Amino acid sequence: MERKQTKNPPIANKPIRTLIADNHAVLVDSMRAFVKPLRDVEVVGSTVDAIEAIDLAVKLRPDVAIVAINVLGMNGIEMTRQLRKFAPDTRILILSMHALPEYVYQAFRAGAHGYVVKEARAVEVIEAVRRISKGKRYMSDAVSNLIIGDIAAERRGGNDPLSLLTERELDVLRLTAGGKSSAASAKFLGLSPKTVETYRSRIMRKLEIRDITSLVKFAIRHGIASVDS
Repeated sequence: MERKQTKNPPIANKPIRTLIADNHAVLVDSMRAFVKPLRDVEVVGSTVDAIEAIDLAVKLRPDVAIVAINVLGMNGIEMTRQLRKFAPDTRILILSMHALPEYVYQAFRAGAHGYVVKEARAVEVIEAVRRISKGKRYMSDAVSNLIIGDIAAERRGGNDPLSLLTERELDVLRLTAGGKSSAASAKFLGLSPKTVETYRSRIMRKLEIRDITSLVKFAIRHGIASVDS
């Protein structure tokens, strides 16, 4: 009697290991609750603190990190840069209430792979997680699809005022917009206070901005400084 061969059942795909970082604990809890019944997505860590989020990303190596545009202790754009530096294999989904092109552009320029506005339903956030985990990009319908195309192709550089600044000038702008004094910025960057002030003057001249208040407002509009979200 000939024995029929039996096929082994297919091995289920591993769930998408996800980290959530948002300054609103209620949103973190809500996302955890929504994800819990899903078979293809699991939350391996969550926090409202940016530094802790980066530490968790380094330790847990999640497939995807959902990052709010504001997380306690750091602007979401800067946090994206840090995550790309210390956890390069983790793909990043920005969650923000801002649909302005400047925020979107800065997010992708910093290394984000997806951008979803907070008005989106939880199912859209999960769909974004699924897509970017497969190497794709994702953009909420609330923001023009043309924007992500321009960002991905880096065609907007000539129209972006931040493209006028060097990396060091961007560092000084971030610290200044974050309320750091010249002395504090100098210590953080390993420069002298006088050098920081020179950079700051150069930034204001390039951007045609005359005072620090206007400089901070500029930074907020372009996703460099933290704003309430």
